[in-house]
Formats: sequence, C-alpha cells, structure tokens
Amino acid sequence: MHYFKNQLSEKFESFRLINGVYIHEGGGSDYYTTNFGLQWNTFPLTQLDSRTGINKTENRLFGCSGWSPDSLAGKYVLEIGSGAGRFTEVLLKYGAYVVTIEPSSAIFVNQSSNKSDKLLLIKERLEHVPLKRNSFDFVLCYGVIQHTPKPLNSYKECIKYVKPNGMCSFDQYEKIYYPSPWYFPKYFWRPITTRLKPETLLRLIEMYIPHYFAFDTFIKNIPLAGFYIRGLIPIPCWNYTGSSDVDQTRKSLIEWAIMDTFDALGAQYDKPWTLTRLRKEANKFPVKSFHVGYGGNGIILNTFGYK
Repeated sequence: MHYFKNQLSEKFESFRLINGVYIHEGGGSDYYTTNFGLQWNTFPLTQLDSRTGINKTENRLFGCSGWSPDSLAGKYVLEIGSGAGRFTEVLLKYGAYVVTIEPSSAIFVNQSSNKSDKLLLIKERLEHVPLKRNSFDFVLCYGVIQHTPKPLNSYKECIKYVKPNGMCSFDQYEKIYYPSPWYFPKYFWRPITTRLKPETLLRLIEMYIPHYFAFDTFIKNIPLAGFYIRGLIPIPCWNYTGSSDVDQTRKSLIEWAIMDTFDALGAQYDKPWTLTRLRKEANKFPVKSFHVGYGGNGIILNTFGYK
C-alpha cells in the first residue's frame, strides 16, 4: 500500500478493503457494466498469457503502445478498465507498480489471478477514481473507451492522470463501412441483445455457437469472398480459426467464440469511431504529442506528456 501513497487523494479515505479490493463505502455498484462482471467470472483465465502459453496480450500491449518492457520496471501505471486482469498480469511481470480500476465485479477475478504487493485494485468508475492527477508514468486503457457513455469525455479524463512527461495508450473499436463479420452482425442485433439480461444472452450464445461454428468456419475458408459473406450474414460469431495467437483446439475456439460474441452483444455501450475522428479529437487534447493508427481492437491513440 505504501508504494501508492503519492497517487492517493483524500477521497480514498471513504474506501474500504474487501477481499483484496478497495470499494467505496456502501459496496459500490456495477453501474452499466454488469455484463462484464458476468463475462469475466465465466471466463476468468481464457485471455491470460500465463494460462494459454501464447503471448497474445503481451504482444498487443507492447505492439500497440510502443512502450518497451524494460521501461515499466519501477514505474507507476494506471490501468483503466482491467477486466479479468490480462494486461495487469503483463504489467506486473515487467516490474511496474499498478493501480487498476474496474467498475464491475470482474475486479475480484483480477485480484484472484494477480497476487502482488505492487498491485492496488479499486472498484470504481473512472470519473470517481480517488487518485491524484498528473501522477502516473503510464496510463493504459484497452478495450474500454467504446464501452463508456461518452468516449470523448473518457479520453480527456484518462489523460489527466499522466505525468507531464508520461505516456498514455488507448484503443477503440473502428467504425467501418464495408461488410465485416466483426461489425454488421453485431450492430444488427445489439438493439435487442442489450435489452436482455446478461445471463439470458450468455445462455443463448452458449446454445447456438457450438452448432453454428462449423458452418461459419466453412464460409470463412472460402477464398477472398468468405470474409465479406460472413459480414453480410446476421449471425454473430467471433471465429478465431487460423489465428496464430489463439489455441486452435475446438474447445478453445468455441470458448473464445462464446466469450467474445457475448462481449460484442452484451455491452451496454458500444461506440466505434473512425480514425479520422480520433485524430481530429486528439488534436484538441492537452498533450505534447500523439500518434493515431490501426491496431488492437481497431484504432489506437498513443500520447506523450500533459500540458
């Protein structure tokens, strides 16, 4: 706890340690993130590099952020929206002191998987984080921005926590205008699926994915046209067949398909941006420099400094 003394504000006095996680007095709510709590309690280890033996998460982190693993040792990192702790694990592996924020019950999954005296876990929304501004060397926010009510406000809020010469890294879903299996089937159904109870939605996905997966794989293997055909069929199926960073056993592929299809259909908010819009908004952020590009879940933003 003493490692984080300089990062904690007086507001932290209203938090209490429960099962290794700091929670605001009154217990805290999952707010609009109940689906993520269910998701990561159902799939607590699926994405962890230490479980898969494949460095999918590590490669994504350093490939998208441009950070060096050696640069993390002894540095303070604020991780916003940690889910089950896939990135937390990597940050701790390379010697960072990590404060991780997660509003859903998934924070307890992270706590059970990542035991370290260099880790502080807080169950809270970003706008209510009890931390000092401009006090972290790195700020990481992957797989989160598109799932917040106001992505632009979320970017601005995250950046406030970085030191004057610190670095932030974000990714966000990309808004696209061509047939894609990662896009149209999801947004076709989301007006309905977001109204279902998360438990009901998960059961439905668990029922159809194992039966539909083989047919989806058949279409996927059609040269050239398969990708676009799947993008026009309104049946969501996150199919990682042929992906080098996912175990290709049927059990693993079905597990990933159920998990990420649920992720796509169940999030209360899902707001993709174009790269052009991200660049336009980043020009207004109070940072010394920035870079936008493609990577991660779609598009990425890396910033340097705060002014």
